[in-house]
Amino acid sequence: MSPLPHRLARAGCLLAALALPPAVLLAAGAAAIPAQARDLALTAPGIPAQALAPEALRKLPATTVEVSFLTSRGEETGRFTGALLWDVLAAAGLVDPKDHHGIARSAVLVTARDGYAAVLGLGEIAPELEGKQVLIAYERDGAALPDDKLPRLVIPGDRRGSRAVFSVDRVDILKPESRK
Repeated sequence: MSPLPHRLARAGCLLAALALPPAVLLAAGAAAIPAQARDLALTAPGIPAQALAPEALRKLPATTVEVSFLTSRGEETGRFTGALLWDVLAAAGLVDPKDHHGIARSAVLVTARDGYAAVLGLGEIAPELEGKQVLIAYERDGAALPDDKLPRLVIPGDRRGSRAVFSVDRVDILKPESRK
């Protein structure tokens, strides 16, 4: 791991580490994985990186949520269908549902192909903590999302759509080192 992200994580400065560009975080230890352009890269510290194909995403249990949020053009509403982000991470073996303390102090960085990114607390999506139904969506209002928007991160309850990530390319679990 390069010194800066390592020091930030060791000091418990997770948000400061998250402010670094994804390329720095990747260089700091996330393994590169060979993947097709549309595969979703999934990483977590100490676990081999994986790729999730669009077909595999559609095989996970589907959930549909209705959302409404503000954008620069006014209010937007939609009914989205996809896999729960928690289910995606659990199916890949990237989370331990019994490690409540580890979940509570971890974050999820969701990055688009164009580099746009959003951060969630892992506890926001853990069923035994907040249990928010955050989706990696592939449909909107009963129709497939356009290829240039596929897949899309959908976060119910957000007042603004600024954490909506289109064309999700990778999902990284970030865990600060323990201070013990």
